[in-house]
Amino acid sequence: MICLLWRQHRGQAMWTALILVAFSALMVGVGLSASHWLAGYHQWVRALADAGCPPPDAHSGDFHVGSATTCQSLRALYPGALMPFGPRYNFAIPAFQDGLPAMLAIIGALVGAPVVAREIEQRTQLVSWTQSVSRRHWYVTKVALLAGALALMGLIVGVVADQLQRPLATGGLISSRFVWFFSMDLALMGEIVLAFALAVAFGAWLRQTLPAVGAALAAFLVLLLASGWAVRTLTPASHTSGPAFDVPLGGWILQTSQTHSVPYHAANQYWPLQLTFLAILLALAVGVLAVGWYATRTRAV
Repeated sequence: MICLLWRQHRGQAMWTALILVAFSALMVGVGLSASHWLAGYHQWVRALADAGCPPPDAHSGDFHVGSATTCQSLRALYPGALMPFGPRYNFAIPAFQDGLPAMLAIIGALVGAPVVAREIEQRTQLVSWTQSVSRRHWYVTKVALLAGALALMGLIVGVVADQLQRPLATGGLISSRFVWFFSMDLALMGEIVLAFALAVAFGAWLRQTLPAVGAALAAFLVLLLASGWAVRTLTPASHTSGPAFDVPLGGWILQTSQTHSVPYHAANQYWPLQLTFLAILLALAVGVLAVGWYATRTRAV
């Protein structure tokens, strides 16, 4: 069974691995570049302090300037202080924060849709489901192994994305890690598994690969938005005693207000919320795969 699974899906495994490795390498490169830029910037700030020059964010005050020429030459190295960091790395927001969930959803759908639909389109289920291996064992084995492999890939990409957002947050490009909540760590693992499960189920019901891919992506978007809303708004939250500026550093503001108390998730709630989000996505995936099995057992003949 495992040998058959490898022969059928080795092409998908190779192009999926190549895409994810290339994307991960790109994120690592951007993260290292951003970290190198910030290291040079902080070294420049220390050089200003050692020379007695005003720091880049100083507006007034008494400073023991040893040499005005030295200060001018140092300031010429970073004329905009930290401001150039944003335009330099702002492309990471659409490319990775928005692009990662979309890319993993597409990969999950493309891998999942042919699991049942391709067998029916090519009529190979007449052979596959009449051997010593039962239809249930065939379905469970294929789904479990493929979903497990995709989950592992999603987790690896999520960890790489977590490392990328750190220098971006240090450079002031994002306010906290909650901005990337749905684009890193455990969230990506659940998202790719859910997209895969939806594609398997739609493939079993529609019995055509391409329509199953489109339907799975549309349903994935709806379920992702609904799950994200549930995690963000229905889980217990803290409240400020005043407007939004009282939210602790790194908090996830749920609703802004200039006059009333503001609900928010504290920074230490990040991992509990990630686990909650993952549990919701995996529960949806299991339910969807059960629906796909029902269609495989009753209609896919």
